[in-house]
Amino acid sequence: MRRLNLILLLSAVTVALAFVISCKETSADRLKKMCGEWVSTGRKPPFTLWEENGQYHVTVTHSNYKGDDRQKTYLVRETEGVLFIETGFAVMMDYDRKKDRIRLSPGGEYKRKSNETIKK
Repeated sequence: MRRLNLILLLSAVTVALAFVISCKETSADRLKKMCGEWVSTGRKPPFTLWEENGQYHVTVTHSNYKGDDRQKTYLVRETEGVLFIETGFAVMMDYDRKKDRIRLSPGGEYKRKSNETIKK
């Protein structure tokens, strides 16, 4: 009887875990919601997050002292559920869906440039 209870308990935990995993948002879903133009809440350069052929990219716009703009594009990758921008060293990217903010580490916090509709 004790063994049967243990089997039933393990079965219930397995089903519950499978349900939780199936409801979890994927990185692709998260990145799709993050696409758009972003500006720093500090004094960092703005960037645009966009998708092409199933790959996500970040284009950063740098302005020099003359006011000339230079753009540089980087690939976004996921490692063990964490998003990174490939800049030559790892820049971690995190999205707060409730505040609609992106945090870069290092790099600070960014807000959406305009009142673009957030893709749900």
